[in-house]
Formats: sequence, structure tokens, C-alpha cells
Amino acid sequence: MPINYLKKIQLGEFNEDGYRISPSKEIESVIEGFYVFSRDPKNNTHLIFNDGFPVLVFLQICEDTVAVTGGNDAFEIKAVWASAGSIKNVYVKYNDNTEQVFIVRFHPGAFYQLFGLNAQYFRYNPVTPFEYIAKNNNFSIEEFFECNSIDEKVAFVGAYVQSSFTEINTPETLHKTLDYIHKIKGKSTVRNVTNDAGVNYKWLERSFVKNIGLLPKEYIQLQRFIHAYLELVGSEDVDLMRIAISNGYYDSNHFLKDFKAYTGKTPLEYLKFQLQPDLYQIS
Repeated sequence: MPINYLKKIQLGEFNEDGYRISPSKEIESVIEGFYVFSRDPKNNTHLIFNDGFPVLVFLQICEDTVAVTGGNDAFEIKAVWASAGSIKNVYVKYNDNTEQVFIVRFHPGAFYQLFGLNAQYFRYNPVTPFEYIAKNNNFSIEEFFECNSIDEKVAFVGAYVQSSFTEINTPETLHKTLDYIHKIKGKSTVRNVTNDAGVNYKWLERSFVKNIGLLPKEYIQLQRFIHAYLELVGSEDVDLMRIAISNGYYDSNHFLKDFKAYTGKTPLEYLKFQLQPDLYQIS
């Protein structure tokens, strides 16, 4: 999802312009939360990042569009997109009409089971028009956009989930491993994670690939990066070595390498981009 919204979710920074709606007990094993965010009118372009929780991002009306740019690839998405996996150097630019987005955030693994997808679905296309998935799963995007209020949209998605799944089958050991990785904010090695879970690496790797679509190392990297990112953008005095070490990186070069991979920029370039996005060419 746009990382500016993910930042608010991670930090719990909610108000009337951005808030969370808890899912009902019937669907809480599938959906982590519903979120509503007002778009920043001063900034049309945002980095997209995934912290391991797949999302659907609905624009305000069915005709709204965003331009998605990643590397040498650029394309347009209408109405709603899905994103998951390891997203690197991908940016989204809103058109001038969208003032608010509605986000459905799924638990790791649950999204793929709900929509009957192989967990590798997003590996090479981490940001995808949801229409490609919806048309094969009886999810009517047109009917969703006939909902006039946020409560109606929540109810629509909730009813779809209840009617479309019987049980989410994710190994309990994997659940505990994910919780552990989240708790330590990715400040660990795969070896330590396997020791904590009491399983061997091959089992852990197969379980992650089958259910999450990522290798354990990749998932750990996502958690470590998002917390380092939050510290970076929240710092008045940017000390890359301090940020790197406090978030489990070996040194500042290790952090810089990850930062450039995920954003396409150095930390200082990215901070300048946030202040004046129109002056920077997305590449």
C-alpha cells in the first residue's frame, strides 16, 4: 500500500482523516482491518510498500485511476488494486479526483486462500489491478462502488468473505513464527527464527513459500526495513549509522543497500523527494 498510509497504521496515528475499522469476529481470521485515509492534496505521488499483509486499495469512485511506475514499467490501474509480496521501487500517482481511499488489509496467507491464488502470484507483479482477481472469484467491483457509505463498503466486503471461505488453513507454527518476527521487528536472522520456532529451515522455507509467497529471509527484511524507514522519516537529525544499527542492520551500508532497493533512492534523496515530489523523476 502507499507507505504514507502504512506509516500511520504501524504507528497507530489515526484521526478523522485516517482511521481503522475492526473486522467482525466472523472474518477477523482473514481481515486484519479496514482503513479509510484522506489523500494529501499537496502530494500526488507515493512509494508503495508491503509489510507482509496483502491489501486491496479502493479509490473513491469506479472511474478513478492511478499511474503505477516501477523501474522501466508504467501502467494505469482503474478503481482498485491489490498488492503483496516484496515491492521494490514502485510508486503510485493519483489523479486529481481521488480524495479518499478505502483499504482492506489481510492477514498474511489469508488473501491467497480466500481468492484461490498461488502464494507466488505477486512475486513478479506485486501491484496488480484487482479486476484480474475479482472476475474469477465472483467479486463485483461495480456492486462494491454502488455502496454509498464506508459502513456499506465494510459490510459488502465482510459479506463476501463470509460467503467465500470456510476456514483459513495456515499452520499454527507459522502463525507463531510470524508473530515472533513482528514482535522483534525483523531484528533477527533466519537461524534465530528457526530456533525460536523449533523447526528446521527446510520446513520453514516450504511453509513460507506455500502460504506467504516469500522466503523467510525476505519476510524478515520487510519487517526490518519498515521500522528503519519509520525511524528515518520521523528523525529531525538523520544519523544513518544509528538508524541502521538500532534496526538490526550490520552497518549503514547494509541499510543503504536495502533502502535503495525498496525506494530507488538514497535516504537523503528520498527525504527531499517527500518534500518536493514534483521535482523528482520517478524511475
